[in-house]
Amino acid sequence: MQRIVVFDGNAIIHRAYHAIPPLTTKDGVMVNAVYGFTSMLLKVWKDLKPDCIAVTFDMAGPTFRHVQYKEYKATRVKADQALYDQIPLVHEVVESFGLPIYEKKGYEADDVIGTIAKHFENKKDVEVYIVTGDMDTLQLVRDNVKVYTLRKGISDIVIYDPKGVKERFGFGPEKMIDYKALRGDTSDNIPGVPGIGEKTALELILKFDNLENIYKQLKNKEKISKELKPGVITKLVEGEDSAKMSKELSTIDCAVPDLKFDFKHCKIKEFDKEKISSLFQRFEFVSLLKRVPGFSAEESAKTDTDKKHKSETKMVFAEVENEAQLDSLVKAIEKNKSFACRAVLSAKEALDSELQGLVFGLEDKTFFVDKKLIAKTAVLFENKSLELVGHDIKEMVKALKYNFEIEVKNNLFDVMVASYLLNPGSRAHDITSVLLKVLGKVLSQNTAQTSLFGVDKKSLAEELFLVAQTKAKLQAELEQADNAGLFKKVEMALIPVLADMELNGISLDLKVMEKLSKEAKDSMLKLTEKIYSLAGMEFNIASPIQLREVLFDKLGLAVAGIKKGKTGLSTSAEELEKLHGLHPIIDQISEYRELAKLQNTYIDVLPGLVNKKTGRIHTHFNQTVAATGRLSSQDPNLQNIPIRSELGREVRKAFVAEAGNTLVSADYSQIELRIVASLAQDKRMIEIFNKDEDIHKATAAAINNVPLEEVTKEMRYAAKEVNFGVLYGMGSYGLSWRTGISQFEAKDFIRKYFEAFSGVREYIDKTLEFTKKEGYCETLFGRRRYLPELNATNFQMRAAAERMAVNHPIQGTAADLMKMAMIEVRNVLMKGDKKIKDNTKMILQVHDELILEVKKEMAEQVSEIVKDVMEKVVVLRVPIKVGVSINRSWGEMK
Repeated sequence: MQRIVVFDGNAIIHRAYHAIPPLTTKDGVMVNAVYGFTSMLLKVWKDLKPDCIAVTFDMAGPTFRHVQYKEYKATRVKADQALYDQIPLVHEVVESFGLPIYEKKGYEADDVIGTIAKHFENKKDVEVYIVTGDMDTLQLVRDNVKVYTLRKGISDIVIYDPKGVKERFGFGPEKMIDYKALRGDTSDNIPGVPGIGEKTALELILKFDNLENIYKQLKNKEKISKELKPGVITKLVEGEDSAKMSKELSTIDCAVPDLKFDFKHCKIKEFDKEKISSLFQRFEFVSLLKRVPGFSAEESAKTDTDKKHKSETKMVFAEVENEAQLDSLVKAIEKNKSFACRAVLSAKEALDSELQGLVFGLEDKTFFVDKKLIAKTAVLFENKSLELVGHDIKEMVKALKYNFEIEVKNNLFDVMVASYLLNPGSRAHDITSVLLKVLGKVLSQNTAQTSLFGVDKKSLAEELFLVAQTKAKLQAELEQADNAGLFKKVEMALIPVLADMELNGISLDLKVMEKLSKEAKDSMLKLTEKIYSLAGMEFNIASPIQLREVLFDKLGLAVAGIKKGKTGLSTSAEELEKLHGLHPIIDQISEYRELAKLQNTYIDVLPGLVNKKTGRIHTHFNQTVAATGRLSSQDPNLQNIPIRSELGREVRKAFVAEAGNTLVSADYSQIELRIVASLAQDKRMIEIFNKDEDIHKATAAAINNVPLEEVTKEMRYAAKEVNFGVLYGMGSYGLSWRTGISQFEAKDFIRKYFEAFSGVREYIDKTLEFTKKEGYCETLFGRRRYLPELNATNFQMRAAAERMAVNHPIQGTAADLMKMAMIEVRNVLMKGDKKIKDNTKMILQVHDELILEVKKEMAEQVSEIVKDVMEKVVVLRVPIKVGVSINRSWGEMK
């Protein structure tokens, strides 16, 4: 059977633009919609394996529907210019793959799709898939015509066949037009029958089958009055003309004139891989290139510079089979002073894998060293005068230490971290992305699949050979960006610290977790009963559709100010917060959701993450994710355990020290505000910190012009919100919403704040001015964040970039400070008392807190050392304060 895929280009572009955060190239070109479209194209290509792909687009100008109804789509807000600017770029992607584009003046893409689908409607040997982002094309679904649509974002897919449509709506695809004619479509400004919503429209279709029959039955007044409520009858009678016109507007025209669809024309052919590679490099779609069908190392991309090279250095590969050969390799590396290396692991996680070998790189030569000889390589890794180059070196550091007790002491150059430091706004720092971005090379499929573990020696050698080649270029770029010092002294020095922390792990009290699980289930049952009682009915609390019906239809809660999506009013946490106080069910639902999230993310998951060998949880610290420079963690993510809720604190209590040990927590006090005072050089704020006054109370006193002793709790709370809110660009609306004061009062409060702290206002203005001029902002230590979005035509995008420009130097400096502290704490402990060194483990870093596990009798001494180091690691214009706490469990720290 032949399979045809027809893309609804505009629908996918719009969905991608709104689903994917702003994504720009280094030249400031917005490409988030292009990325989303391309990703969807490659996904469909892989999933459906089509014989033929065609892409349709809307053409500019009115359609026959506008002629029929002047108000058609009249209420639709004009899309951002940043979206329209990407449509020609999507055309480039489509054309680079040699795919035909179908469009027709005066018709919509849906009509073009309908005409193509109609052409194959009765052909049993052809299967048509319509790839779209909305539900309008469901009316086209037949036995051999399916709709492949996006349910949420660009990754949640659902495929509709006739059975699927009926399961979703209760009726088949042939009734979709009648359904839409009744309920209308606000996005297209199709009126439908005024007053008839989704629920009533559904009931009418199920009862009367179609629009024509509804109006036929309305003529029998006696019979219809028994079947429908008087109000519904009135609405239908008064809205008859509107209903019939709405049906015409909703019907896809499947007979677009002069549309010549040629199966041979859209049949997938061999495409120009070099052209695609060049285009993907221009758009910086390095992570997508490896998904392009048929790409391999032999067909790897070549930049214009590459093409000018007469020849490329060829790799020489050899296996080290005995100690004599290894000795020769060691001497050669010691002479060269620099080498590349990567581990060959049997599994992704070092604690669960066997180190099967090492691949070494030395100029144009690569060597595989089998596991039986690895112990002899300690002389290389423990040599502080040698430079070690690699990608994601932390995993190798862990593997060597865990499997062979080899401590890596080399000067490190991790190309993954270098790539991140140069482009922190990107997430594409995997090995494939780095090689393509820096060298214009694409790994072979075999190499890409074994980039973390596996035993394909030659492929891994090829990978390492290319990794080593990126070092010189990345080093030059780091120096050009004045980031070489930050890279070496902070990011590279941090790698062994993080490796140790991941290997150390933390104990989890399984009895506490078991108790919490039971309590959570009991609490959720009680909450469920309360919610059902308040709603007056049972429903699926986790279903946004059912929840929406309960809140807005059954309970009749006010909808003013509630955001509306494609499927109706939003019931997100942010939107429910706006309904706080209107009905007791809101607080119960919020509590239920928080409880469900805790249970599904932590309470029922954490016990399964305890390592069987160590009996501890080993989280992974991500060094190349947060654009600000902050660390994040995963498997599990310990950053997001709620600390304000009682149950969240109980979860933290399950993280404990082993018997005979205790935990030491060292937490930076108000570090971001202290950094603001230093960066802004605000005299009043500096004075408050130097006097060791309560910053929020002093701020409230300054704004309200009252003595400190007259500051109320409400005044302090509002001042605290402004103090932290100013770091994130919070305006009067945000302050009003968070504090409960009027927007007018909030605006006046912020005005008085900047009058009291004029240095902060001046700092914000100067930071924005610098960032707009230079294209980046930076921390106190030079960590840059590039923000081309500051020049975006989209207001929201531009405003978000302005907030980042102000926030990054503050939050990023706090991140740099914490990393420096971690490095120095480890250095001091390693060089100090041997007893302390052997009985102290750094185990967690969360937000502004550093946690160690130590022997009970040493806790006080260690806490003093850690506090002293953290407070003195950097000198600001105000004192740095660290609060220390000692307890057996994380959740009981003061």
